Amino acid sequence: MPDTIIYDHPLNEIIRVCLRLEQLFHQIDHQLSDTSIYGSRNLIQLIINVLSLLDRPDLKAKLAKEMSLLVANLQRYGNIPDIDAGKLNTLMQQLDDLSRNLIDSSGKIGQRLRDIELLNTLRTHFATPGGGCSFDVPLFHYWLQQPAEVRKNTIKEWLSDFAQIRTTIVLVLELVRNSTKIEDKTAIHGFHQELLDPQLNLRMIRIIIPADLAAFPEISIGRHFLSVRFFIPQIITRPAQFMENLNFKIAYCIVN
Repeated sequence: MPDTIIYDHPLNEIIRVCLRLEQLFHQIDHQLSDTSIYGSRNLIQLIINVLSLLDRPDLKAKLAKEMSLLVANLQRYGNIPDIDAGKLNTLMQQLDDLSRNLIDSSGKIGQRLRDIELLNTLRTHFATPGGGCSFDVPLFHYWLQQPAEVRKNTIKEWLSDFAQIRTTIVLVLELVRNSTKIEDKTAIHGFHQELLDPQLNLRMIRIIIPADLAAFPEISIGRHFLSVRFFIPQIITRPAQFMENLNFKIAYCIVN
């Protein structure tokens, strides 16, 4: 069990999409070891979920803009004596290459997969609870009965279309999370509120609490303020507010 639990809270739409994609790719990694029929079915569902997130027509342009901002942020470290200039330049070049490849590619991200008839059909049927049965899509039922190796190879080949966007997501989130100022805070009777500098280019707020503390945060944030209210975990009934004083940390992810 980890020592702390971290709650990431995105402050713009592109970081929100990145976090959702990160979670889907982690689920895919976990599911790849399951070679059963239901494992393959779940992987197809996850691939379709990724494609749905990538449907936004402005996604490539907004990701490229975010990476340009990160490059500008990294350039500020160029004159610091202890910085490894070689690694810094390699990182900036990687961001620039990923950005150019995104902009230069035709169609939406994952366009080839959108042209696969089976995936298009399943996108419609998976929208229905319990959809994708043998009477809905008999071709899918046939494919699921094929040997595990056949299904595995097909899925890996389809996942290869996400390689570039996955590298982009990993790099963007890593740099955002590393551009962090961490401060100790105390929530009085489970509530904390503070003013924010509207000039700060915040990309994400991370709330860090001890893993053995029976509380979770609900975060409300605007351009000028941040409030964090802690609750006692309840699964069956509505959670009640945590009424004791609580020490926690806030990580401010700032990209200038």
